[in-house]
Amino acid sequence: MDRASLREGGVVRLWMPEIAGLDEEVRYEQDLPGCCQRDAHGSESTFECLVCGARWQEAPDAEPEECAFTRRPPEERRGAA
Repeated sequence: MDRASLREGGVVRLWMPEIAGLDEEVRYEQDLPGCCQRDAHGSESTFECLVCGARWQEAPDAEPEECAFTRRPPEERRGAA
């Protein structure tokens, strides 16, 4: 299953290792190891792989960083125009 088909028909979920010390990289569900993908598919926000024992948690939503080129003055951010 490719990312394009996931975006068209469903939610693309991101996972990160639950235990510090593993690679801290956030991964798309389809980029998890094969054994972990099966368990991730039906889980809510955390799961432990029954095959390899890795523990994963759903990655929190990231807030986009503000760009210096499009930064607005403080009064505009507060709602005053």
